[in-house]
Amino acid sequence: MGGWGRRRQTLGLVLSGGGARGAFHVGVYERLLADPRFAAGPAVLSGTSAGAINAALIAAGKTPAEMMQFWQRIADDPPVAASDVFFRDVARRLVRLGFEEAVRWFSTTQALRTFLWRARNHLPPRRGGLLALWVEYLLTERWELVSRLLEGVREPFLADTAPLRERLVAEFGGERVPSRGIRLAINTVDAHTGGVVRYVTAATPFTRSPDYVVVDAITVDMVLASASIPLLFPPVQIGPRLLWDGGLLVNTPLAPVVALGADEIVTVLVTEPPDPRPGPFPHLGRAVERTVDSFLENAYNIDRKLLLTRNRLARLERAPYRDVTLYEAVRPARNACFNAGSYLYFERHVLEAMRTAGQRAATAWLAAGPVVDGLDEPLASLAVC
Repeated sequence: MGGWGRRRQTLGLVLSGGGARGAFHVGVYERLLADPRFAAGPAVLSGTSAGAINAALIAAGKTPAEMMQFWQRIADDPPVAASDVFFRDVARRLVRLGFEEAVRWFSTTQALRTFLWRARNHLPPRRGGLLALWVEYLLTERWELVSRLLEGVREPFLADTAPLRERLVAEFGGERVPSRGIRLAINTVDAHTGGVVRYVTAATPFTRSPDYVVVDAITVDMVLASASIPLLFPPVQIGPRLLWDGGLLVNTPLAPVVALGADEIVTVLVTEPPDPRPGPFPHLGRAVERTVDSFLENAYNIDRKLLLTRNRLARLERAPYRDVTLYEAVRPARNACFNAGSYLYFERHVLEAMRTAGQRAATAWLAAGPVVDGLDEPLASLAVC
């Protein structure tokens, strides 16, 4: 069992990335605040992407109801604008490449011979076979067309997030996020170097690493950078750095809460536990969902194992570390309300279902102890449908 029966220590809350699934965080936070063991709230917060937004909202003193209103306003009026430049360039490039390819087909028989040679893989004809043949031909013989298409698009993102920035400025009452004394960490990735950049509001002996940038206050741009999904949204310029979504490398950022002094850590994931039943995926959507979930789970498990290994070192005589209690993560039940599209599915009824799933998961997590993560023990699924 955990240390909830002891004198209260410095509590850290870690919120993972997950797009629209950030509404799950709200439900978890709401339920935890209602429990006497958690009513004081966290002293340290660390978040990535949607988790960075929620961490900033909590640090600013927003109630769960106010946080949910923020997400519902996003559902009612999504604060992004599709890039005219991007789609204009795509259309122009497709027309040009299509014309050049047509000329190639009429000027030589090599293209037709290659196409017919690939067609042998699709005989006898079947439904979908012609489309499959064209895709196979493109991927195996004309992949350069894809590269030329991409190189002809000047704007490297689909949608502008300037409206989201304005929404965040309005929510926080300015460019800076008020933290009310809470230590806050926002996690991003440098788009050029691929290195992790963590913005933190307090200096400690453990925030001296090059990964950490100590600031007087977290800004809206730092939060926006952490939530800027590569290729979908533009990177954010902060000083000399061009920054992207921290979920690429540190989707569940445990290290900053330890560096900022947390003794007990509650982690909230938005990925479902693995399906215990082996077998093929029932459809492409499930395969896509598990692919994304696997990346996010791996990032968490790397941080988790490093932290728990560090704990073992802390127990050695004269070690420079302190022992930190890590609880098993709060996460949604299997088959709750998540699917491949739910990362970006901003609909009021879906967000409310995710919030409810968070409340139920937190209720089960609290009833179970909460349980301390021992690393050597298999992770248990504590959520209930």
